[in-house]
Amino acid sequence: MDKVPQIDNGKRPEDFINIVNLPHFPSNTPFGNLLLKGMNIVRRIDKVNLEIRRVFGSYVHPSNQDINNPNPHQDVLEHQFYAEQVVYWLRKTADEIVALAYVINQHRNTGSWPESVQVDSISGLKNSHSEELRLLFKPHEGFLSTLNEIANAFKHSFINTDMTLIGSEYPVVFALGLKYNKLSNQPKFYTVSFAEMITAFSAFYKQSMAGIQGWVTFSNDSDKP
Repeated sequence: MDKVPQIDNGKRPEDFINIVNLPHFPSNTPFGNLLLKGMNIVRRIDKVNLEIRRVFGSYVHPSNQDINNPNPHQDVLEHQFYAEQVVYWLRKTADEIVALAYVINQHRNTGSWPESVQVDSISGLKNSHSEELRLLFKPHEGFLSTLNEIANAFKHSFINTDMTLIGSEYPVVFALGLKYNKLSNQPKFYTVSFAEMITAFSAFYKQSMAGIQGWVTFSNDSDKP
């Protein structure tokens, strides 16, 4: 693959952040400064984009490997660690975007901030009674489910360390999940093109953040960024 995919947050990771790159969220809420939360998400995406480059930079095509003369630049485990770290940050960011959507949508509908964040993760969407939330994330439902399951396999699956695979043509995310780590459950194998995962997350990020931004209402001037 000639071009390394990047998540589109409106800037290159090397560039300084500018106010035009920030979502305009309320700065004065019971849950803190949501403008700052939005800035942290944008900056986190910068970090993720740099890590994505490391994933592709650490990938060596299998045809270039010689078992008798190993390539010193090819470390399969290091390559996997880079990919796992990216998946972790993608999952964390997706959960945070879901929580943001819930809080801001509640404020839009009721005129006041909720007492608690009742939907604060990808998995929490399944229990949401909000039609607006379901419609916002529905185009990305399949991707979010896969991201959630792979991240859970990385974090919780006791057998996932048996995975020592590398993509045959390009970087691939591999995971081996075992629900509740019970041997009576059937292991589930995941394989997803790393580039496709990044492209899907970029679409989710742009559309979701734009949708949430459209829900923002400022109750007074002190709320405005």
